[in-house]
Amino acid sequence: MNLKLKTILIPFFILLFSSCATTLKVQSDSDKEYSLSSYKTFSVIPPNLEEQDDLISINPILIQRISRSLNSVLTQKGLTKSDNADVLVKFYLGTAREVERSSDLGGYGYYGSRYFDSRDQRYVRSEKDEIAIRFHDSKTNDVVWYAFTRFTRPSDQYDQGSVNALVETVLSSFN
Repeated sequence: MNLKLKTILIPFFILLFSSCATTLKVQSDSDKEYSLSSYKTFSVIPPNLEEQDDLISINPILIQRISRSLNSVLTQKGLTKSDNADVLVKFYLGTAREVERSSDLGGYGYYGSRYFDSRDQRYVRSEKDEIAIRFHDSKTNDVVWYAFTRFTRPSDQYDQGSVNALVETVLSSFN
């Protein structure tokens, strides 16, 4: 293949594959009664798995990774980790299980003395993980900032790098 064709095809395929990538849709909200810039210190409070039996499927290592990532991202945003923090950061994990039905319209007709419907019904189970991050004012315990997103579970386990990218995306609208 000549050099000109390679220089045209490689960027084309990079653009093609990057356009197929899905982006996270993050819903966030903040209470305008509180100034987010007034918070200088934070403390991350992970979910307590021992108290809730329904969280048995949550990976405790994933919780540790999210806590590390929150500490890192918030430090990069200029906040300081503290035991006596201005804002308490709590996060919650879940899985949304959905069953989707699809139909193959197929054909209709008489076969002998009975009516035949050849439509094919398929039920597909899909799972999307969810994360909600809440920033609470430490004095009033009011939620001052909130973010929520659903994301498709990767085929392999979550590693620290992919968790960092997820948390950075979710917290991009904070501050």
